[in-house]
Order: sequence, then structure tokens, then C-alpha cells
Amino acid sequence: MGLPYSKQINAAFDQVTPLVQAGFEVLQTTKDIAVFLAVLQVVVAITLLLILLVLIALLFSVNPDLEKERAELVTPAMKWLASWVYKYGRVTSYVVRIGFAVGTVAFVWSMWQGLTTGHKDPPSEEEESDESKEKADEDASKDSGKDSKDTKDEKEK
Repeated sequence: MGLPYSKQINAAFDQVTPLVQAGFEVLQTTKDIAVFLAVLQVVVAITLLLILLVLIALLFSVNPDLEKERAELVTPAMKWLASWVYKYGRVTSYVVRIGFAVGTVAFVWSMWQGLTTGHKDPPSEEEESDESKEKADEDASKDSGKDSKDTKDEKEK
């Protein structure tokens, strides 16, 4: 009496297991996307802030009515920036180049990792039907082997 019930449970597990695995992959992908969007949001916020500062500085520089503000705000900032560029320009140039090279290598490596290790092509219908037929045949042979053992044990008792 317990044998058909266990077959039903095994069949249910066989049907549910791929769904759970697919659900886990979806959750992992969702987590990756959420992290990426968080980083992207920070980068966009910083970029927008820098654009706003440049536009305000441009407004002070171009508008003749804001001569006093330009003399007090933009000119000292430009003098400081120019002195910094003359003092640390060569070192900064090398740091920027090395940072760009490392960033490019890290980007290419992460793309390669994502494309090769985290991606599975879905099986085609032909492959899926062949595999499911083979699996069904193996399951049937296993089940018939279990049934024959159980009936032999019952006959011996």
C-alpha cells in the first residue's frame, strides 16, 4: 500500500526540483541586478552633481551681471585647480591611466565570468525530449526493480 504513495511523492519531487532550481537562478539574477542598479544609481547621482556644479560655474563665468561672484568663487577655484594640475599633473596622469587600464581589465574579466560561468542556454525541445525519455526509462527500470524485490520479500514471508 505504501509503495504507490512513495512513487507519487518521488514523481512530485522530480517535477518540483527543476522549478526550485529555476527559482533559485531567478533570485540570484535578481540580486545581481539589484546590486548593479544600486551602483549605477550612485554613479548617476555623482555625475549629475558634477554637471550641476559645472553649469553653475559656467553661469558665473559667462553672465556679466555676476562679475563679483565670478571674482569671489570661480577665479579662486580655477587658480587652485591650475596650481594643483601644475604640481600633480604628471602623477595624476599616470594614476588615471593605470586606473583606466585596471578598470578595463576588471570589466572585461567580470563580463567573461558572467558570460561563461553564470549563463546556461535553455535546452532545446529535441534534447529535452530525448533526455526525458531516457530518464523515464531509467526511472521505470528502477521502479520495476524495487517492485520485484518487494514482491519477492512478501512471497518469502
